[in-house]
Amino acid sequence: MKEQRILNVLSELDALQEAQHNQFKTLSPEDHGKHRDEMMLGVGSQTGEFLNILLKTQGGKNILEIGTSFGYSTIWLAEAARVNGGRVTTLECVASKQAKAVENIRRVGLEDNVDFQLGDALELIEVLPGTWDFVLLDLWKDLYIPCFDRFYNKLAPGAIVVADNIIVPSNSRTIMKNYQQHVRIKPDLNSIEINIDQGLELTRKEMS
Repeated sequence: MKEQRILNVLSELDALQEAQHNQFKTLSPEDHGKHRDEMMLGVGSQTGEFLNILLKTQGGKNILEIGTSFGYSTIWLAEAARVNGGRVTTLECVASKQAKAVENIRRVGLEDNVDFQLGDALELIEVLPGTWDFVLLDLWKDLYIPCFDRFYNKLAPGAIVVADNIIVPSNSRTIMKNYQQHVRIKPDLNSIEINIDQGLELTRKEMS
């Protein structure tokens, strides 16, 4: 990825996320819940680049992102989707976050490669048509398994699913372990943990 306007916006969002993360650490546990819908909860920069390269290598065209936030990972995915001749469908339940993401996607000129959906992820996944070539899971961790179960039968042969926050935060580790066990028992899936940023579970559906 070499387009300067995209790199500039990604750099801005990297700085914003770091600043908000530092602010978040100063809040009491009671305040965490009050402010989390205002925070940019994006993937790390290494994860973003990894997703971009992985998607370009795979060549997927129908991409599902569950958890838009401010559109940081959406930019990485949409740039790859443009190269592949594809499109990202991204789901977000907080209108103010989606508005910021729409603005950021427009700033980088990738609006033709993104379909924004607002609402409950579980309900949206049910009604969205398949099949999906590539899925990014990055929303509240207790929803990973319910979301997965709703798109599992819509995965194309060779589809890739990436789940973020497998290692960090530590208080979600038990939930993430349950997710890993859930996907790894599927006979048509291969899955592995990758130690990048907050930790990823990379899952691939067999071709046949």
